[in-house]
Amino acid sequence: MKNITFLKRTIAVIFVTAVILTVYVSAQADKTVVYETKEDFSGLADKASFLTYTSLTNEWTAYKATDNDAWGDKETLHFSPFTQLILNRKLEGPYVFSTDFQIFGSQFFGVFVRSTGESLSGTPYFEHDGTLTAKGEADNEGIGCTGICVIPRGKQIILCTKTADETQAKGIGTDKTYFDLESDFSKAYVNLRFEDDGKTVKIFADDALVCYIELSEITDFDFMSSCKLYTKAGIYGADGELVKTVLNCRICAEYSTVAYGMRISSANIDNIYVCEYEKQAQETKPALAVKRVDIKVQPEKSEYLIGEELDLSDTYLEITYENGVKEDVKVTADMIEGFDNKTVGVKLLTVNYGSKSAAYSVKVVNEYTVETETERETIDFDTSPATSEAEADNGGRSTTVIIVAVIATVAVLALIITFIVKGRKTGDEDKL
Repeated sequence: MKNITFLKRTIAVIFVTAVILTVYVSAQADKTVVYETKEDFSGLADKASFLTYTSLTNEWTAYKATDNDAWGDKETLHFSPFTQLILNRKLEGPYVFSTDFQIFGSQFFGVFVRSTGESLSGTPYFEHDGTLTAKGEADNEGIGCTGICVIPRGKQIILCTKTADETQAKGIGTDKTYFDLESDFSKAYVNLRFEDDGKTVKIFADDALVCYIELSEITDFDFMSSCKLYTKAGIYGADGELVKTVLNCRICAEYSTVAYGMRISSANIDNIYVCEYEKQAQETKPALAVKRVDIKVQPEKSEYLIGEELDLSDTYLEITYENGVKEDVKVTADMIEGFDNKTVGVKLLTVNYGSKSAAYSVKVVNEYTVETETERETIDFDTSPATSEAEADNGGRSTTVIIVAVIATVAVLALIITFIVKGRKTGDEDKL
């Protein structure tokens, strides 16, 4: 019986795994590969510089590189201090980027995605950004100018999100988030894989999801970069829970430059793989038809001087769509028609949204109206009955209540007196 149960469970697991793999393979099959590069360094001569290695020269740019190395039966690329290796292609479509890493030291080797590849304020691309610690000392972990940098270290990765930070030496900051792993970079090669669709970057270690980053809020201007940048990053754990939100980010929104950067340490990499897929055209949903437009919040300011600009700071529309959904929309100057601040009088303003409109009026005057004390009226919204003068004289208590209280008091006194008189008569009768 136990064997049958075990067999059923095994079949179920195999079936579910097959379904998942089928879905994954189908999803990949729907993508069109536009660029692919692989490198396992199997043909690289021992201790030869990889600056002139043909395969890398075609696809990658190397700076201050040293040589390759052997680890067990593997031929790998060795990084010494201040080495950089940068993919020449800017990845505009969704892509996968993976590498096997072994990190010997405990310091500053990083792998980058979604970088602009720019040298900001004279800073080398992926070497060091000159940040400072709270004590004013150099922070050597601050490698790279823009993008997302992952520093492999022992049994964890340090996720570094580059930020704009004018308090730092070169205006570049680094927000750090730490994630623990089962694998250990110092003991064996660990594969890191990035899957980036342009808005979400997923990071895997030996095929296990470690974390992912949701990118948003694109800016057209940064005081250093010439690229459009994501300025907000939501960092999530493998369980889907939000770990933190990082603001003022410097993460490229137009493309992704991928790279490796070494500062002071020692590392080997192997089995580089980059695959870019065709960028999918964004689906544009048809706009919902607007059924009606209403002024939801009208500005408190209703009177303007000649030449004074219209104030829309607290003006909102309520938009009702054909499907019944309602939405609040802030009124902007380009929605307004009919405001004339050059002539005195009542102005009817039309607020346009889509094919519908709403209206409200304001008044333009030569000078603001000055109210006197006698001209001001106070509107009392209390719906309770008015208090009479008699009530006011008695602290708000009505005359009826006072009369009832007096009658009740007299009745009680009369009752007491009756009992006293009756008690005396009974005593006199007993004496007789």
